[in-house]
Amino acid sequence: MIAGIIAAGDGLRLRDSHPHLVKPLVPVAGTPLCHWVVGSLRQAGISDFTVLFNSKGRAVSKDLEACFPKIRWSFLVADTASSWESFRLICQDMARRANRFVISTVDSLIPPAEAARFTREMESRGVDAGLALTGFIDDEKPLWAQIGADGSIAALGQQVRHRVHATSGLYYMTARLARRMPETAAHNCLRRYWTALVSSGARVGGVVLSKTIDVDRPQDIKEAESFLKELSQVAPW
Repeated sequence: MIAGIIAAGDGLRLRDSHPHLVKPLVPVAGTPLCHWVVGSLRQAGISDFTVLFNSKGRAVSKDLEACFPKIRWSFLVADTASSWESFRLICQDMARRANRFVISTVDSLIPPAEAARFTREMESRGVDAGLALTGFIDDEKPLWAQIGADGSIAALGQQVRHRVHATSGLYYMTARLARRMPETAAHNCLRRYWTALVSSGARVGGVVLSKTIDVDRPQDIKEAESFLKELSQVAPW
């Protein structure tokens, strides 16, 4: 299994509190945000990573290579116009090297054991794609998800009536599906792609994880630090 990390956003809501840092390098408990994401996936057994960042984030590659010298790295640089374009770009690149893979956003903090469980369950089910879900909702615009009795995603977004779980920024994808992704112009954001995919009848699995944290705003950093303390999660790895 290989993993991708999307770190191409501008991190506008963290800019005032960290004006001289790109989002992946914003410190959480004294350690760059991207280190926590990589560290979690590494502890889940992944040692081959592709990272997408924008033209302002070139320092990220040197930082990751220095901190994680045993990992096999691939880096993509692109100033993408949307989360969908970023996701499509990294998936299609990874589909050239692997039949299945996981992708995380750079601001998603997920316990290593939960990341490993998500990966195992997705592989064992034989689905086309998958979404990690959480019941801990602290997001201004969560993407709600309804999971069926068979573990598949039955509905997303506005179609969900019983709103208990939302996506958590960790995804599973197969190369066969990545190769059939529509053009960039088809969607203006990633959630629209996933909503359309579920509506199309594709086999999209869902796994409900424990608490996860999305670090988007300055106040999220304190929440993330408390979360990591609860997990007794410390760096280095």
